[in-house]
Amino acid sequence: MKVAELYQSVTNAIIKQLEEGVPPWVKPWKDEHRKGIGMIPSNLITGRLYSGGNILLLWLTAQAREYPSMQFCTYNQVSSIGAQVRKGERATHVIYTKHLLRKDEETGEDKPGAVVKVYPVFNLAQLDNVDPKYLAAQVPDDRKATHEQAISLVKGTGAKFSHGASKAAYYPGRDEIVVPTIGTFESEDAYWGVVLHELTHWSGAEKRLNRTFGKRFGDNAYASEELVAELGSAYVCAQLGFTPSFRSASYIDSWLKVLKGDNRAIFSAASYAGHAATYIWNLAFAEQREAAE
Repeated sequence: MKVAELYQSVTNAIIKQLEEGVPPWVKPWKDEHRKGIGMIPSNLITGRLYSGGNILLLWLTAQAREYPSMQFCTYNQVSSIGAQVRKGERATHVIYTKHLLRKDEETGEDKPGAVVKVYPVFNLAQLDNVDPKYLAAQVPDDRKATHEQAISLVKGTGAKFSHGASKAAYYPGRDEIVVPTIGTFESEDAYWGVVLHELTHWSGAEKRLNRTFGKRFGDNAYASEELVAELGSAYVCAQLGFTPSFRSASYIDSWLKVLKGDNRAIFSAASYAGHAATYIWNLAFAEQREAAE
């Protein structure tokens, strides 16, 4: 499969689900008997987490094919552990991006560039004879610990928060997040989804990740930033074990406009969201990681 074909097929799938009114980063959590479908996809052999657009891409695949696991690996990796891909199974294609420097023909200066390729992977459910040592738990067992970790994450970022507002928002001018009190939300998961949405906006400030914010509701930059915040929240929710939330159906039309105009837009948003989620997580738990090392 070519890169352009992958961009278009994934964009078409997301457009279809948005037109049905349910963003695909929320829908995978609906089946309670398949809780693994919402966690961050990982490599079966190395345990490495997939990132950026590949998270959304593999969520879509797991949802469409009803995979009970979010573990994937390449054909060569399957062979390396003595397992087999079942006859007739179809691979899922993911994206590999290699960043490099290219010499500008006019100036002779080195400029950053990238080579984008696709490669096939298979889900654990498509394999036979996998050694049990490679099977990882897909869902945290201790929900209480998960909520405590969410509190630690927010405090660890150092973001300025105020509770009791009538709506949730991030105000760049005063670099502050405001949210209603937790009791006004239909569930604790919904509360954290909104908090992490606004925290993703916060991560894009000039002194942090320096993303471009839209100026008004409905313009493409605004819609794209809202898409980044939705995906960033979903990614961090998945790491914590929460159900990703959906802010408002009012965004769907603007997202559809962006996606129909550019089949790479969802991958760009997913990439920015992945950077934001990683930034938030690393910032929040930097001291714990340093202590462990």
